[in-house]
Amino acid sequence: MSQKKILGAMTAFGLLSLFVLYLLGTFRMYTNTKEREDKEGVYDSLPADTSKENPLRYIAGDYTVEEGFYSNLPIVILKIDGEITEYKSFRNGKEVVDETVKPYTDGRICILNNEEGFNYLTDEPNYVSNVRIKKRGHTSFSYDKPQYLMKMSDEKGEENHTGILGMGEGDSWILNGSMADKSMLRNYLPYRIASEIGGGAAAPDSRYCEVLLEKEDGTYQYQGVYLLMETVSRGKNRVNIDQFKKKKSYTSYIVRRDRFTNFDIMLDTYGRLNGLSEEWIGVKYPSAERITEEAKAFIEQDFSKIEQVMYAEDESVFKAYDRYIDIDSFVDYFLINEFFGNYDAGNHSTYMYKNSGGKLYIGPVWDFDQAMNNYFEEEMDPYTLAFQTKPFYEQLTKDKRFLDCLKKRYSELRKGPLSEEYVFAVMDEAVGYLSSAREREWYRWESDYKDGSFSNPHNYYLKDYEKDDVVISRFNDDYEQELYVIRTYLHKHGNAIQTELTKLYDSSEYDTSINNENELLLLIIMMLFLVPSFLINRR
Repeated sequence: MSQKKILGAMTAFGLLSLFVLYLLGTFRMYTNTKEREDKEGVYDSLPADTSKENPLRYIAGDYTVEEGFYSNLPIVILKIDGEITEYKSFRNGKEVVDETVKPYTDGRICILNNEEGFNYLTDEPNYVSNVRIKKRGHTSFSYDKPQYLMKMSDEKGEENHTGILGMGEGDSWILNGSMADKSMLRNYLPYRIASEIGGGAAAPDSRYCEVLLEKEDGTYQYQGVYLLMETVSRGKNRVNIDQFKKKKSYTSYIVRRDRFTNFDIMLDTYGRLNGLSEEWIGVKYPSAERITEEAKAFIEQDFSKIEQVMYAEDESVFKAYDRYIDIDSFVDYFLINEFFGNYDAGNHSTYMYKNSGGKLYIGPVWDFDQAMNNYFEEEMDPYTLAFQTKPFYEQLTKDKRFLDCLKKRYSELRKGPLSEEYVFAVMDEAVGYLSSAREREWYRWESDYKDGSFSNPHNYYLKDYEKDDVVISRFNDDYEQELYVIRTYLHKHGNAIQTELTKLYDSSEYDTSINNENELLLLIIMMLFLVPSFLINRR
């Protein structure tokens, strides 16, 4: 073959190889986008409350619900056998669990939900189940308004896996009604936006409801507005990973980075043992009741391998992180928490999961009580970023490739689910839906929401701060003012994020933009060019 033909063949092959690289990149982009699209949209729009009556008409002075009570929200009726168990306390800032006390109490739940119009106490229930129920939360555990974790069970005491209010099947559910959030929006809003983003911004499904406690004499006490929501658990409609099988030496798993707790299996991972993470990694799935020593050892070793790469000081080791983590999920998780200013995440209530043989995903997002300028210690600065200081992200945001993904994804989301227009429209929709229910909630817990004397140390108060020798109070006793705080923060912070991401990009240390697969293909192409050229020159 002539030199001219050889060079022509080499050029054609080189162009073909470059085209293959392009197709691979396009395919990755398509599959990532398709995966995001497949996971979007679990929430319906919220219809405005059309009630014209006084919202407090059927609530007595002792918060007993009187005949005729109705709501445009689903009504959840809880009947608890006896008293809710106080199974833990706090000493010197640490959670202390009394292991001699059973945390769950038996009870019954009924849900009234007429899909069109109002819900009345005389309606036939749409859902009835036996339930094992306990108080939940860390800081919120001691609040006057309890939050509940519920495990549904049938008449035989076995798990009752059913869907509720259009949400996917499961036996575990949460009634979230944190008194830290007077707006009643700080969890619903990010969960809904995250679900519409899809991809790595996976979120629990949730529905607003009003909760009544059925007393021994058959009367009902008004308890307030709650979010009935999914737990982070394995299931087709929740975290969809393979089921644990005891006979296998490996397993899919869900873990959570958080404080030490007696209720989960706590792991001694590489990060914890080497002082790279202050918080603990606890296993949420498989459950503590079912997990084997072999499965625990596997999860501990598997997660430690990931940590060794993520925390690596050697760039040649760290640059392989895309083989171990799903980058899309880490990008979306960063952006949804950063956008809403949820800086408790990353250290606490941070869930991650991994399917058998797959990569590590981060999420679902969780617990936005202190988000949107609601951190009790101090005001949040809307013009700076903070999520880059969190475990794993402290390393990831040193890399231009990851930061470039953040910048491009944020630019994309600002045209849709994270646009100011869309976020504020969802806020307005929720406020209109909660119109009467919000009046009842603030009436029920008026002593906490409107009492500026801070007479109850068990509840959540924002600390005052001093500026220019003037003490500024952060206490709000007005609902509209609370909404103003949220809108102002989101407006300022949303506009600042892209600029701050660019600053991080410009000061980053690494650039792993060329991934390992492309590096290998480029090496093959170069060899195919160089070897024939060498042979031709020899002739």
